[in-house]
Amino acid sequence: MKGISPPYRLVLASFLWSFGANLVYFFLNFHLEALGYTRAHIGYAQAFLLLVGVVSSLPLTYLIPRLGYLKSLYLAFFLAAGSGVLLGLGLWVFPALGGYGLAGALLQGAAAPLMARLVPPEKRVALFSLQAALTTASGFFSTLLAGFLSEWVGARHVLLFALPFFLLAVPLALGLPEGEGKTPRLEGRLGVWLRLLVPQVVIGFGAGLVIPFVNLYLKEKFGLTYGATGLVFALSSLATGGAMLLQPLLVGRVGKLKAIVLVQALSLPFLALLAWAPWLPVVTVALLVRGALMNAAGPVYAALVMDYLPEEERPGFFLVESALWSLLFALGSALSGKLQAAMGLGAFHYLFGATLALYTLGILLWPWAFGRLRAGVR
Repeated sequence: MKGISPPYRLVLASFLWSFGANLVYFFLNFHLEALGYTRAHIGYAQAFLLLVGVVSSLPLTYLIPRLGYLKSLYLAFFLAAGSGVLLGLGLWVFPALGGYGLAGALLQGAAAPLMARLVPPEKRVALFSLQAALTTASGFFSTLLAGFLSEWVGARHVLLFALPFFLLAVPLALGLPEGEGKTPRLEGRLGVWLRLLVPQVVIGFGAGLVIPFVNLYLKEKFGLTYGATGLVFALSSLATGGAMLLQPLLVGRVGKLKAIVLVQALSLPFLALLAWAPWLPVVTVALLVRGALMNAAGPVYAALVMDYLPEEERPGFFLVESALWSLLFALGSALSGKLQAAMGLGAFHYLFGATLALYTLGILLWPWAFGRLRAGVR
């Protein structure tokens, strides 16, 4: 891939991967339903995907540095492609889901540390923000593609169309400079990791209480059609991607930590409007702005963590962070579902209130998380 610098080759590869992964994520339930799986087995499939990521996080913490970031990416690409073929054909579905979940964990642990290695620290926020914006935008376009393909080829074959995107990412990653990996030594580092993780997992638990159900909340409260609900969420993805592109400008003015606190704090009034405003236009705008502001901090957080952790710890940290986020998010979702079953639409008054409180706590914890740690790690 002559003419494209290594960091941008990796960003483009990440976009292609995300396009295929978002297509699978969006359509997996419909695909399993078309294969004849019951709702209970579809639930088991989703739980199994989550479990694979959690169980593999610690082994991959040690494997990825030994294997190398680049080989880990190659393995992720081919695992995703092979598992996608099996899933798309309806063969060995649960083993295929395991391979697909492992591919996602490999990517989670290898991509961000490799990206950080390819650019100097002062350029990380810009590169991470671009990558996150393109990844988010891919969700909008892959959702549209999935809807078109389902009409054209039927629900059972949509997942096969993710495969070209996984395979097209491979030549972009070929030959990227990598260097030598190091096995992490985590003795005495638990306290540092906990400080960096606590705000994220608090926010993740709060998100799990309402974010998976916002589409149902809007549909029930305002009587929206499926099409209108989908359009609102597609627009939210684009708004989030745009906000991520603006983060380097904000970081240049106030710094990384203040940028995280500022954009997430500004999202809180819009969360309140989303929860309790009685007018659909106001709620729609609140949904777009809240999602854009709250999620725009993600790439800044990833870049900031790089400043505080030595390179050998970075793959493991992002794997553990993802696993803990998923566990707390799932726990919040399970509790939320029980409350909704008991109280109906009225449950959202309490759920949004709890989410607002947990988001506020998480945001207040950011200065504590980074305050006493030593930056300057390269």
